[in-house]
Amino acid sequence: MQQVFKRLHLALALLMIAAVYSANTSAADNGRTTAMERLAESMLQDIDHTTWINEGKSKHIIYIFFDPNCPFCHRLYVNTRAWVKQGKAELRWIPVGILTTTSAGKAAAILGAKDPRKAFYKNEDHYDRGGAIEEDIPSAAVEKKLKANEALLARTGFGAVPVMLFRGNDNTPYLIQGSPPPQKLDVILKYVK
Repeated sequence: MQQVFKRLHLALALLMIAAVYSANTSAADNGRTTAMERLAESMLQDIDHTTWINEGKSKHIIYIFFDPNCPFCHRLYVNTRAWVKQGKAELRWIPVGILTTTSAGKAAAILGAKDPRKAFYKNEDHYDRGGAIEEDIPSAAVEKKLKANEALLARTGFGAVPVMLFRGNDNTPYLIQGSPPPQKLDVILKYVK
């Protein structure tokens, strides 16, 4: 059953990628802006209202909404390690707590940590054992950050993570839901401004 779910999720992610690319291509062809582009643009304009964990240094910036308990987010994390190590992309991971009863507490623990990147790595590097992050009761400041992150994600209407947000080489804003396989990720990276 879990294998069927994984295949279904992957198929939906690939359909979303195809839809985004075809929508962006047709918009570029006829000079009109699509609804998805308008949404992505408005999210990029409001991205500074979120709190993210930065990793890597590159002119190619991708924002990724993730849940600490999300297996697809973890797969995206694993599949982007080469990008970060090779300086191909700067990833800005935006934690949300939407999937399970422990998600909000784990997202709060990551954001509230003395070193959020270290806490993020600890969770992802030990994900196969359920993550290494213990739930935390968020302070008012951390709760405010999580709510801002979740409010921006909610504008997508996807209801699932991961969600990638970036500007393309032609300045087109892109919004992609799901965890594409490595070969599709490499195609996506070629579009990132």
